[in-house]
Amino acid sequence: MVFPALSSTHQNNRHATLQSLLARATSNALKLGSIGVLSVGAVAMSWQLKPAYAVSSTNFQPALLRATAEALPAVSEEQAADQFANQGVDAFTQHDYLAAYEYWQQAMLLYRMDGRQLKEARMLENLSVVYRVTDRAAEAINMSQQALNIYDALDVKEEQPSAFLNMGSAYRMSGQLSEAIAAYSAGLTIYRQMDDQIGQRILLSLLADTYAEAEAYPQSIDAQTQLLDIAQRTGNIQLEAESLSELAYAHFMSEQHAQAVGHYQSALTLFQQLGDRPQEVAVLNNLGRAAYLNQDFETALTAYQRALDIFSELNRPVQTAHLWVNIGQAHVAAGDLDAAIEAFQQSVNLAEMIREQQADSTLPPRLEAAYRELAVLLQQENRGSEAQQILGLI
Repeated sequence: MVFPALSSTHQNNRHATLQSLLARATSNALKLGSIGVLSVGAVAMSWQLKPAYAVSSTNFQPALLRATAEALPAVSEEQAADQFANQGVDAFTQHDYLAAYEYWQQAMLLYRMDGRQLKEARMLENLSVVYRVTDRAAEAINMSQQALNIYDALDVKEEQPSAFLNMGSAYRMSGQLSEAIAAYSAGLTIYRQMDDQIGQRILLSLLADTYAEAEAYPQSIDAQTQLLDIAQRTGNIQLEAESLSELAYAHFMSEQHAQAVGHYQSALTLFQQLGDRPQEVAVLNNLGRAAYLNQDFETALTAYQRALDIFSELNRPVQTAHLWVNIGQAHVAAGDLDAAIEAFQQSVNLAEMIREQQADSTLPPRLEAAYRELAVLLQQENRGSEAQQILGLI
């Protein structure tokens, strides 16, 4: 049995390229002063969020203006709207999504009453973000569409990509991948016209991932290749390394294992230069799997051994146990059964230690495979009693 190419470590860091861009975009969005708008940054923060805080439908009725008769005389309507917009930013960054919604709803209504359509549209985008982080995709799409309608009417091209990004992320949340791809592509086209490198990288990352989710791997490869080109042209080594790793993954899923091996090796070199140990060990593990499927067992075992050294250094017994399974399978494929037995035995020993420490008798499927494969090999070596002892541990 061969496990998926995406290791748990790599999965946790799979969108590191995107997240590093989003952090910058978020920072920029929060510095917009009295407008207080969260466009690209807020969109990005919530792009893959599975919210822990769901707001009930009864909480999202159109909010009454909090600018009461007592408060309004103290400030102008314009100042009040801007204050609400900024208060929404503060509430959102504190994860108080209901308060953020109410503040931005009030700001939007005031901007609408005063005919300030550009700011109204920005608040509609922010409302779209809140709907998305509270898992209400349909409403998020509606808000983004309203914002886009205003931008289009005003012929304000530079504001449109973030709205397309918002809309695409909402479509993706609802499983409408073709619509998400269309929205992301529309935003990407405008960013290219604007020569906005950061915006292009964000949307290319989203497109590549959405294509992969739709199992459209050739298109995912194309988007990742464009992303890699931008990273190389701008001299961003971290982004280049992460793009190479993602490109390798797309090739792996397309069963283009030789190409995957090449890109993983290039990514590995850069991660080693950067001293990024978690990414280095993830790439080593995935390189081993790609090489295994390419029937290059020497490269696979070399990569696994280097990953094993790092996991041991980082004291990661669970990951080490899983890696020993991969090593055992590679030895089986290479015809070295004694080495395979030793590797599977190492995995079983670690699994038993982990079970004892955690007082949990449940075995993950991957580790249970080590027990069964070890038992089969022991039977083949006429070591039936040992095989039965191993099976008795399951």
